[in-house]
Amino acid sequence: MPVHIRAQRGEIAEDVVMSGDPERVRQLSSLLNSSRLVNAHRSYVTYTGEYRGHPVTLVAHGIGGPSISIVFEELRELGARRFIRFGTTGALLEDMEIGDAVVATGASYSPGGVMHEISDGLVISPSPDLELTYRLYKALKDGGVRTFLGQVFSKNAFYTLESALEVYKKYGIVSLEMECSTLLSLSQMSGVSAACVLMVSDSVVKKTKMYTADELKEFALRIGRIVLDVLSTS
Repeated sequence: MPVHIRAQRGEIAEDVVMSGDPERVRQLSSLLNSSRLVNAHRSYVTYTGEYRGHPVTLVAHGIGGPSISIVFEELRELGARRFIRFGTTGALLEDMEIGDAVVATGASYSPGGVMHEISDGLVISPSPDLELTYRLYKALKDGGVRTFLGQVFSKNAFYTLESALEVYKKYGIVSLEMECSTLLSLSQMSGVSAACVLMVSDSVVKKTKMYTADELKEFALRIGRIVLDVLSTS
């Protein structure tokens, strides 16, 4: 049994949807049939159930690269083979609105941190599974969700310095978050599939407040159903 995800083999599905916030995982669990809690240790809340007859695990991965790396490695040990991060993101484009979706084509990051320790010092180019990413993007667009496609930046610091915003924009970054680069890097290194669908929870450029899981619930369930549809049909 892993150290943090205290579940047994057979309690974790091959397909996993990951969110940072345990409350969002609880919300998404309402979409599953026969949903059961298989872990709550260290707040890595984990449910396994079925969506349209397809086994799926939902898990809260916490905040930042080190936290999602723990969840990734332990779930992979328990048999997970396909990962979708469905998290929140801060918008860098003026026309992005709260509840819009961002499908990441890649995730830039600063040298150092968890990836420096596990990649022999290489700064690799973390990219998602292209087929899974395309299916997610198409399904969201076909489902009527305002969806943006582009490169995100995975920060180590939660609070963003004003002076950094122009740098992010200069390099075509569409939104800010904290975990995609680690997930995509680890998936490439491990030979498993991963993709990232993010929901706009605040606008960095418009300086909006950050909306809570309760305030975003309607958007989360709408996008979550589409994510689960993609997993259950591929």
